[in-house]
Amino acid sequence: MYRALLFSLVFFSPGYISQAQKLTVLVNYVANDDKSNSNNINYQPGALLSWSDFKGRPVEGSDAAAITSAGFGVKLSFKRLGNTAELLIAVNCSFSKKDSWVKPNHKTSYILNHEQRHFDVAFIHTLRFIERLQNAKYTAANYPSVIEKIYKETALEMAQMQNEYDSQSDHSRNTDRQTEWNQKIGKLLSSASLAKQ
Repeated sequence: MYRALLFSLVFFSPGYISQAQKLTVLVNYVANDDKSNSNNINYQPGALLSWSDFKGRPVEGSDAAAITSAGFGVKLSFKRLGNTAELLIAVNCSFSKKDSWVKPNHKTSYILNHEQRHFDVAFIHTLRFIERLQNAKYTAANYPSVIEKIYKETALEMAQMQNEYDSQSDHSRNTDRQTEWNQKIGKLLSSASLAKQ
């Protein structure tokens, strides 16, 4: 089962850069953004979650065997280069250890695979977010609203896919649909790799 990991978007005032100044934008995925935050695991292709990563307290009254809390976030910074301001957009996808949990009697490789796929879906949408940011048109005045709009649209699409995944697989209980989703998510990961960004 999935729980959205919510990030706040922090924007600098457009007044930081002159309206006459040229604005260039650089968007990057940052896999090792904040090593000081031992709660978060940043998504790295090929690295898999383990049950020891699920540190949250299980909700005993919940029907869920496990919960994965994952999502994507963005940090902005500027560099001035003469008459040009460079907007640096750092994007990451992370899993929250303290907000993710598993019930003790459900620590199977099958359920862990289901939870891993939730993290994979978050990463797929992180890459879509990056692609949309790279293709957007920015000015010194509009960049906060452009980034926020793209973030909200992509986060909504991610939540919809996460819910569809849980609904169709019946939270992994429908093994045939789980297999179909494993294949679908695998194909989406292959076609939306970082190498293409």
